[in-house]
Amino acid sequence: MSAPGANRQWRLRRYPVGRLAEDDLALHVEPVPAPAEGQMLVRVLFVAMDPAIRAFMRPQPGYRAGVAPGEPVTGMVLGEVVESRCPGREVGEVVSGFGAWSDYVVGSEAQFAPVPIELGHELSAYTHVLGTSGLTAHHGLTRVGAIAPGDQVLVSAASGAVGSLAGQMARILGAGRVVGIAGGAEKCRLAVERYGYDDCVDYKAGADLVAALRVALPHGIDLCFENVGGSALQAAMANLRPGARVALCGMISQYDKSDPEPGPANLWNLVVHGARIEGFRISTTLGDRARTRAVLACIAGWIRAGMLNHDVDLRDGFDQIPHAFAALSTGRHRGRLVVRIHEPRCGGRG
Repeated sequence: MSAPGANRQWRLRRYPVGRLAEDDLALHVEPVPAPAEGQMLVRVLFVAMDPAIRAFMRPQPGYRAGVAPGEPVTGMVLGEVVESRCPGREVGEVVSGFGAWSDYVVGSEAQFAPVPIELGHELSAYTHVLGTSGLTAHHGLTRVGAIAPGDQVLVSAASGAVGSLAGQMARILGAGRVVGIAGGAEKCRLAVERYGYDDCVDYKAGADLVAALRVALPHGIDLCFENVGGSALQAAMANLRPGARVALCGMISQYDKSDPEPGPANLWNLVVHGARIEGFRISTTLGDRARTRAVLACIAGWIRAGMLNHDVDLRDGFDQIPHAFAALSTGRHRGRLVVRIHEPRCGGRG
């Protein structure tokens, strides 16, 4: 399988101020990289747009290396192996992992894991429900949140990539009542009608969020799956039940702010209710590939049984990446936002 002579990349032109503007990114073209011993060359098919990527476009990004101006932006990609100097990978395999926003990337066996296409779904599903979004929702509910039958569950960003799955999985796993928080009437409608929430609180409606949650979850919160932070987390903390768990997955409200809002100011409620809050990253669990495959097989079973709706907002074209990522922070998408830049050559379905 031959590779073209040029490799397009989207690089960071400058650190964004506030929301990312499309001209904060610059198109760069370089030769297709050659894999060294122990590496593979991956032709990228899909690039996932994740809010957390914005957090790494700053001088002090957090838990992993950030992207400095002049460097390629990286995120979760799915592609096919077109050249392998890696004993554990063969040409034609479909793999996923963290890589540059580019036509081709090189990486090691540890960096790119095989995608279980034998589960029989469209390749785009492996960027979402059968990829890191589904794994994040499942891990946050089961391992971090220790969900139990009858739990009163709150999920913020309820119609987003992870939240739309977390609410449905909570129901499948036996939650007593599942309530979401989302921005706008349409997103709240989707949360209830498509993603199975009992109720959804519109934080843009201007009501007191603490009081609104008290109405939606009158018995309090046993498990909060937190994606937003800020005022959403503070409102959840005000409504905890004894022994509550907060699974902190993301802080979407903070990523593009120069001066993040403080808080929550009511952490004392953890003491009052004997509750706990725990942050987690799904990237730290992907090394356990046997468990990852078992969880994905379980999720695939839920899909086959008609228990789990999943939406991929698929945009086409390498040139659409800056526009798609800029749209991510405005909420003008449904489910997980993914850009398809190539069709598969080696097999699988797009």
